[in-house]
Amino acid sequence: MKADAVHVWKEKVPPEYHCRCEYCSVAIGELRQPSGEYYSRLERRKYYASEEEEGEGGHIAKTPLHISRWAVQQFTQPGDWVLDPTIGAGTTAVEALTQGRCAAGMELEYGSILNANIQKALDGTKGLEAAVRTGDARNIGDFLTKLDKQFALIVNNPPYFGDQSMPSPAKEGRGKEYYHLETKFFYDKELPNLAFLRENEEYWDTIRPIYGDCIRWLKPGGYFVTGIKDTMANKEPVLLHKMFCDVLRGLGLEFVGTAFLRHYPPTLHLSSYGKRYGVEPPKYQTISVFRKGA
Repeated sequence: MKADAVHVWKEKVPPEYHCRCEYCSVAIGELRQPSGEYYSRLERRKYYASEEEEGEGGHIAKTPLHISRWAVQQFTQPGDWVLDPTIGAGTTAVEALTQGRCAAGMELEYGSILNANIQKALDGTKGLEAAVRTGDARNIGDFLTKLDKQFALIVNNPPYFGDQSMPSPAKEGRGKEYYHLETKFFYDKELPNLAFLRENEEYWDTIRPIYGDCIRWLKPGGYFVTGIKDTMANKEPVLLHKMFCDVLRGLGLEFVGTAFLRHYPPTLHLSSYGKRYGVEPPKYQTISVFRKGA
């Protein structure tokens, strides 16, 4: 199924966006429909495997599909290779494959979900490849060396500690609607998932070589796009997108600009946070775009 084009709505920072750092001030624009309506995360149902096809209860930390779709449409051509080093449920691969690109990536935990989505995307296509492997992203360099492909685009919505759920709310008497938010961790605690490293030096010392290995296989002039949903700590936004931008710039990439995607419809957590704490959490995904020099 061919994906619709993703549109950019106005070249400015959305009024409700929570940051005005040096990166966010270079605004590409907000991803919205031509009518001005927000893109819905529920559109996923059109292009991805059902929960029954996925198995394992579904992946609950999915990359917003419009980030990957926009990046693929904006920065690649048919036949190009697209990489996501922590590919998760396979969103980046699906968006690449359904638009005539090839895809690669690694996933530590959700293999059956990834494979179900890849297979659905590959059905009916000809001449496309999907090279996805189960493994730790710390070993992405070995995988890419064996694959021996040059990438036009890297898209990554990285796992990080703040993206996890909290301990069970059962003691507080909350209902089933909190299940995906707070009654389990997103990731298997027995596996060395990056999400279990708090955003301290150990985390960044792990991220840098992973990204460095990926950038080595990025074509000159190719793009690296990250999608980050900033979290909250002590009732203040944690500007993770800025931290990731600092890492990518430190690895020699050129900053291009920032696009924005509203988290819509809002989750119960987003809707209730302001009422519970008197402070509104970030409502947007931050899409940071970098380019590799020639």
